[in-house]
Parts: sequence; structure tokens; C-alpha cells
Amino acid sequence: MIQLEKNWEVDKAIKKLIRSILDVNSYLSAVLKYIGQVITPQREKELISILKRYSIPCPGLKQEEKILTNNPYFQNIKLENINYGAVSYEQAVIEKRTLINLDFSKPLGKYLFHYHPLGYFDQDLHLPVLKEGDTVWMSPAISEINSMKTGIKKGHGKCLTMGLGIGVLPYLWLLKDEVKSVTVIEFNKDVIYLFDNYIRPQFKLDKKLKIIHGDAFDYYNEEFLNQFDYVYIDFWESTADGLKYYTKLMEKGIVLEHVDYWIEDAILYDLKYILTLYLCSLYQGKNIADFISSLDNETRGYAKKINLYFEEKNDVIKTEAQLLKIIHNKGLLREILRQ
Repeated sequence: MIQLEKNWEVDKAIKKLIRSILDVNSYLSAVLKYIGQVITPQREKELISILKRYSIPCPGLKQEEKILTNNPYFQNIKLENINYGAVSYEQAVIEKRTLINLDFSKPLGKYLFHYHPLGYFDQDLHLPVLKEGDTVWMSPAISEINSMKTGIKKGHGKCLTMGLGIGVLPYLWLLKDEVKSVTVIEFNKDVIYLFDNYIRPQFKLDKKLKIIHGDAFDYYNEEFLNQFDYVYIDFWESTADGLKYYTKLMEKGIVLEHVDYWIEDAILYDLKYILTLYLCSLYQGKNIADFISSLDNETRGYAKKINLYFEEKNDVIKTEAQLLKIIHNKGLLREILRQ
């Protein structure tokens, strides 16, 4: 079993980790009432004051429209209000001065504090969205574009993604000279039908775009994934359901360097929190079985995975650097989820 040496450095690090979690909760409580609301000049001052209180970078909340409107997908792909089966394309409006998330979670500092970049546009912006019922699954929103930057940049050769949406990633990949072809796995036949009939004709690109109707988990195997030069998995809605589906993928035990996952860092924050609480319990000499049983069902499952992983370790954590390396090591977090 892993151990934490009782010394002033580890003690201080544990306290700072817990404080960072409390600070995130406090920060979210302070800013959530502004998100999705029209920001008056007075409310903008209030919000900037909150961001400064938590040392969050804020060069300004007003964003240039061109960061969205200059995107090739936004410029070239047009959609009307269309329904088919359980899904639909609709035109949404981001009203001017409405505060929105510009990206998913970003770390701040070396502990567990993180934040969402926030901002607003100074004019109404219209953009298409894919909906299933009342749930928005995909749009070329600035948070979507920003959060896919790594996947867009790394795409080369034969590319694969799982989750079609409205085809933003496939389109941006196919515009790249170094991308030869794109394959997409999509579970929903209605999404494929709408895409094939209303979006694909607008691509006007000669490169091969293949859409396979199927379950992402069935195709998530080494033989299939190794047919591609780069793979970007993106079939969850957000951080709300991301960890659940990401965990199911990790449990398959596949380790491939050319496979990346949308908003992976953001969806791992919940696991880092549970891991921190687990390590704190160890440090404080608490009974781990009691700690695990005190958690809710979903959290308990992750705590059990953490315990299984560390039961086989004989490491002794003596420094803050060693503690933080455990918490932030993506390879280690992936391995925990494979338990």
C-alpha cells in the first residue's frame, strides 16, 4: 500500500490541495449566476472583480467576433431548421453581451484550482446546433472550436473520430493538406441521415469521408484503431457525462500513442478530486474501507479503482513534488481507471 510520510512539506501540500478544491467551489458559486446572462457594464465590473479575487487571467471579457466568424466551418456551412426522427438542426442565437464559456476547464496553479475562460460578443451571433430533444449535442461554438484545437492540429494522414455531430472536426481536418481521409463512427442513424443530406453536400472537398453507423465501444479495439494515423475520440456531450464514457474506454486496457480524447484534462478533474480525498484519508490514518463506504455510488466506484491501484504500490510519498506528480500524472490516472 502506498504511504504518505508525515512531515511538514506533505502536510502543507495536503492542506493546499484541499484549499484549492474549496476555492474552486467558492469561485463557481460566485460566477455561475452570471453565465448565460446579459452582462451590463456594472455586472461586468462585478465579474472582473471576482476573477481578480481568484487571480484568474482576464485581459477583457469582450471578444472579437472574428474568432468565431473567421472559422472555415462557420463561414462555409449553412443550416436551416430541419427535423428528422429524434434529432434536428436549429439556428441558435448568442445574444450580444451574453456571458458564455469560451473553453472547458483550464488549470490555474499547481494544485486543483481550475476555471472556465469567460467572455461575450458585442453583437448577436447566429450559429447552427444539433439537438436531440432539448439537448444540444454540437455546434460550431467558440468553446467547441477551442476545446478541439489539439485534435484539429494533430490530425494527419488517415484520421478517425467517434461522434459525428454536425461534422465540424471532419470538415476542419479535410481542409488540411496533411490529412488524406477521415472516418467517423456514429451511433445515431438520424444524425447520419441529416448530415448526409444537408451538410456533406456543402463540404465540396475531394478527399474521402467515410461514416460508419455503429457503437464507438465496438470499434474501440487495437486492430481497428491501428488502421489510422491519428484518432480523436469525441462522442460525449460534456464533462457531465465525459468521465463515465471515458472510463468505459479505459477499462478496455488499450494504450496507443496516436489516440487522443476530447476535453480529457477537464473530465479528469473529478477523478483528481476523489484521488486527493483518498490520499488525505491515508495521510490522516483513516480507515479506507470506511472512507469508500461513505461516498455516493458513482464516486465509490472510482474510489475502489483508486484503492485497487494503490494497494499494489509500495511507494512512500515524502515531498510535495511526489504528491503532485501522482495527482496530475495522466498516465497514472488512466491506469487507475483501467482497474
